[in-house]
Amino acid sequence: MMKKKYFVGLTVLLSATLLAACGNGGSSSGGNDVSKGEKAMASTPEPRFTPDPDVPSWQSDTDTPAKLKWYVNFDWYARSDWGLDVVSRKIKEDMNIDVEFVNGNDEKMNTMLAGEDLPDLMTFDRNLSAAEEAAKFTLPLNLLAEKYDPYFLEHAAKPETLKWYTLEDGNVYGYPSFSTTTADYETGGVQGDQVFIVRKDIYEAIGSPDMSTPEGFINALKKAKEVQPKVDDGSDLVPFGLTALDIANGADGALSWVLQDFLNIPLMVDDKANDRDSDSEYIAWLEVFRKAYNDELISNDQFSDNDNIMKEKLAQGKYFAYLHSNTKGINEVMSENNTRNDGKEMYIAVDGPKNSKGEDPTFSGGNIGGWTQTFITTSTKEPQKAIELITYLASEYGTMVSAFGIEGETYNLEDGLAVLTDETEELRNTDIATFDKEVGLGSYWQVANDNFAIEMGQKPAASIRQMVDWAADKLAPRFELEDIDPKTGSLARNLTKVNTERVQAMVNVIQAKSEEEGKAIWDEFLQGRNDNGWEEIVKYRNEKIEQNIERLK
Repeated sequence: MMKKKYFVGLTVLLSATLLAACGNGGSSSGGNDVSKGEKAMASTPEPRFTPDPDVPSWQSDTDTPAKLKWYVNFDWYARSDWGLDVVSRKIKEDMNIDVEFVNGNDEKMNTMLAGEDLPDLMTFDRNLSAAEEAAKFTLPLNLLAEKYDPYFLEHAAKPETLKWYTLEDGNVYGYPSFSTTTADYETGGVQGDQVFIVRKDIYEAIGSPDMSTPEGFINALKKAKEVQPKVDDGSDLVPFGLTALDIANGADGALSWVLQDFLNIPLMVDDKANDRDSDSEYIAWLEVFRKAYNDELISNDQFSDNDNIMKEKLAQGKYFAYLHSNTKGINEVMSENNTRNDGKEMYIAVDGPKNSKGEDPTFSGGNIGGWTQTFITTSTKEPQKAIELITYLASEYGTMVSAFGIEGETYNLEDGLAVLTDETEELRNTDIATFDKEVGLGSYWQVANDNFAIEMGQKPAASIRQMVDWAADKLAPRFELEDIDPKTGSLARNLTKVNTERVQAMVNVIQAKSEEEGKAIWDEFLQGRNDNGWEEIVKYRNEKIEQNIERLK
């Protein structure tokens, strides 16, 4: 549903602009004793009543209407008028509040930050350097909560998440979406997002082979091409594809970390970052892909098609096997396939590449930092309603509303779990555009606690449910490795160059005419990293890992 993308190069590009836009004062890392945001708390109005830490303040604040403007820094995020879909209608009814959503891109946000008239709330990728400067233009959420809505700190926000985002000045400026904690892993409220899928009809026609070994993988691709060389529209079957690459910008699709997760290559060794790119298991599977390409089992289009084109081909059943980095991102594609296939699963998840020991893969079920962060700006005239809205959406009550809608209308409780009504489920699986517009489940995710929703019965769309279930027992946290890459300065620029050369080397290895040529290309890349400050990047990462280990204690 949402595309979780992290662009190292973009954060570097934005850094200088955002730093200038936000001024030259102390950063949110605690450079000054008192941040601009903390000072701005003195100008906020007095609360309309005495808040109760055990009662969300919105329940006592319904007599006062308010309208908030909420900026979301993604062009694709567009909501219909507030109150039209089931979820926002319920929030409006509960809180006596109207919300105007405004979407945009980094250029628009730069312009916004350069001025001083900001929207009430802002949501953007936590990896943008603006997040590091948030103390200059946002109000501390912990101070807002203490003043207006202590329920946020006591019951709505996750304790581990608050601890993770508490900065050196003692404040929390932004709250994340999709923050997954140790407690969430322990309760099973996590889902995987990586998958190796095959066309079920072709897979069964070739005997449902084991594709986890190099030999089995290549043989299965060859047999698939023999059994069904053409697809419905008369075009050639593509035996194998992966998430789209962006070679010019260093985006590796599923060719590196996803494949490395499938091969269960450790991310750390002795509390230090492991160089997975130099691991022999990974290099061996690059050679497998090279063989597949030379046997015309991987199309040249793999290196030029963008994500949308590849999804269109996937929706047409043109791929036999596909290694994907974002299962939720192909929900609509799989729904189209299954509808065309008389409601039966067209693609299923099976065991993909494994290491030479035959070990199962290990995936992340979510990180503690989440994806985006949401902030309340110093420009807001309604700080009380703003923190009440965050409390509402982050709380268990608000999660039930945003994830399931209204009990008796869009879902019912069965044995303590939420089950969508037949009408809601059918609309979700047959007309996702209408579902989003009229029902809105999952649309207000900015401070979402999807782990609680999963515990309460939230299931992925039927079209990808088997795929998500396949990954369920292969998940483990990896919080120590979060936010360890440099985001600004020469190290970030060097890392951007390394990442770009890395993807280009991967492609060149796959397109090499011989194993020797491919190995030489990869060795040259590994050695060439040293010309781009690789040792310093590794040192930086290991220092961050050490800090994260301390934060998690």
